[in-house]
Amino acid sequence: MRLLKKIVTGLIILSFNINTVFAGALSGKRIVIDPGHGGNDPGAISGQVREKDINNSVARKLADLLKAEGAEVIFTREPENDVYIALADRVSISNSVNPDLFISIHNNASTSSTANGVETYYSLARPNILNSKYAEYSGNRYLVLREAKENGTDYVYLLVEDKEVKVEKTKVKILYRYVEYEGNKYECLRESRENDIDYVYLLVDGKEVGVEKNKVKIVFSPNPWQALESKKIAEIIVNNLASLGFKYRGAKDGNLYVTRNTTSPSVLLELGFITNPDDRQKLIDPLYQEGIAAKILQSLLSYYEVYESNKIKAFGPPEKPDLILSRDKILLGQSIDFTFKGIEDAVLKKVDIKYLDEIVASSESQFTFTPNKDGEYEALLYLKSPDSANEYDQVISKKFNVFKYPTIKNIIISPDNPTSKKNIIISIEIENGSLDGCDYIYELYKGERLIFTSTLDTNSLNFIPNEDGEYKLIVKLKDKLSKNEYDDIKEVSFLVRQETASRGTGSQNQTTQTNLGPLKINRVLKKGMTGEDVRELQRALIKLGYLKTTTPTTTFGPATETAVKAFQRANNLTADGIVGKTTVDKINLYLTKVVNNQVSRGTIAQNATNNQILNITRVLKKGMTGEDVRELQRALIKLGYLKTTTPTTTFGPATEAAVKAFQRANKLTDDGVVGKTTIEKINSLLKR
Repeated sequence: MRLLKKIVTGLIILSFNINTVFAGALSGKRIVIDPGHGGNDPGAISGQVREKDINNSVARKLADLLKAEGAEVIFTREPENDVYIALADRVSISNSVNPDLFISIHNNASTSSTANGVETYYSLARPNILNSKYAEYSGNRYLVLREAKENGTDYVYLLVEDKEVKVEKTKVKILYRYVEYEGNKYECLRESRENDIDYVYLLVDGKEVGVEKNKVKIVFSPNPWQALESKKIAEIIVNNLASLGFKYRGAKDGNLYVTRNTTSPSVLLELGFITNPDDRQKLIDPLYQEGIAAKILQSLLSYYEVYESNKIKAFGPPEKPDLILSRDKILLGQSIDFTFKGIEDAVLKKVDIKYLDEIVASSESQFTFTPNKDGEYEALLYLKSPDSANEYDQVISKKFNVFKYPTIKNIIISPDNPTSKKNIIISIEIENGSLDGCDYIYELYKGERLIFTSTLDTNSLNFIPNEDGEYKLIVKLKDKLSKNEYDDIKEVSFLVRQETASRGTGSQNQTTQTNLGPLKINRVLKKGMTGEDVRELQRALIKLGYLKTTTPTTTFGPATETAVKAFQRANNLTADGIVGKTTVDKINLYLTKVVNNQVSRGTIAQNATNNQILNITRVLKKGMTGEDVRELQRALIKLGYLKTTTPTTTFGPATEAAVKAFQRANKLTDDGVVGKTTIEKINSLLKR
């Protein structure tokens, strides 16, 4: 017996390993378990062992295994509730829930103590199955509407030319119609012709599915498909149970009440003879009971794995539950539609929308959401089966981002004093907008005459004026997510002077710029002033990335003033555009850093591609400005998280999104705040 227990234990472990192969085959299946006898009906009794107790124990163990595989289990009576249930009530309970399978659990008994072994039963005769029931009569087939017994005679009522006709049952041959498709049997609901094509409509998982008639086989059989599938399941189960050391007694067609009168596939299991000492010892052993339950489970997984595989061949894989967002990026004021996919109506569902970890909206049905703040949101779909004891069984998470509409912050014309026949660079500084970028609509006028118009997805435009005079530029900005004609508009006028003699080649200017030393300015500079010290100031601002031009001049114009203010704001100075000692000292401080970092490495723009570590002494977050923000952006560009080639000194939404992406990728708290932990992680990657 000990050796046999070891074998049983091995079989149980093996059966669970096999289960992983068929994972999901029982998901959603509704199975009725009928523990035989109960209450004042103990069933067979032998050696002070009652059949009902064994039935109860095996039924509970089997139910737990089935539920773990995703099946819905319904008892005709709870195993712990030891009451008597009449056979008719057991059948009624099962038929009322239309299950995928009915299993009745019993133990066998005999007057001979030598009788032993396992056997299973099914019933090919199914008088209660009326769907797709036909009668052959006078060479034709007619749909059976109903059956009745009148004055001791059995009659069938047939549909003949839209009329009900009564015929004695002995004079007809009863047949059941079903459809075979890719190895499975399905109930045939109806046939129709649509657009000159014949269709057959099948019942698949409780739903009507249409298939072209020439792709299926319509069968008329003396037995309904539910009875034929019952036989197949009974054969699989008895073979597996016998492998536990029981004698094999086969699967048998029997006129048993519960298998004959149920309308679903149904089997009755005789797990062994309680009157046989060896069988009885196995049946009362908890380990063997677990083995029996595992073998039944293995049988059902084996059967339904083939069934589900054939169904996928026929109809394709089932839709996985999902939460569908109409968009994952929107602008403030726009809306997102939330819909469900692949979710049964019976499944309980709820959607929570979170912003900064707080729930801002909830719904139990499909809905539309319009956020009132920008930032990252998370939508959580909670799914739960109606009979589940869990708070929820599955969670599906989807994130989406909301952006402010973009605005034009500044239009920079470079150089400050443009001349005809020379290239002018027009740069647009913007605030906000989505990660998809913007379209820029440029309209350039000479006086009142439109001389150029173009729509580009870049914030920079090159223009060579053919003549001097006053020009007007109108820029319209539209986010790629926007449905507006445009989101912002700004115009600027500038004067183009007549071309003058060159004062040196571009290469000479570039050499002077590259060899730039500390600023030596002996006066306060501001807008409108001219002189070589203005040119040196512009070269320094170009070097530090604040002035977008390659040709410094001697005139302190609007573009220079804008660049000075940007530098002052970035370094917490008074942003008045006036260059005094404090501003000069701060510029020289950064020029020194740039020179020290440029030994054989090129310009400050090239530094972003080298493994220069961050030296940030404060916590950075959205809304802050400064040179340390620019250094952070260069590091994020280097590591591939920030998609831009022009770092700025402003910590905006794009920088915050890049920081969060870096933090998530490196398993840090994705709050978008750059503190010590985030800086250390960035530096560790920059050093590689």
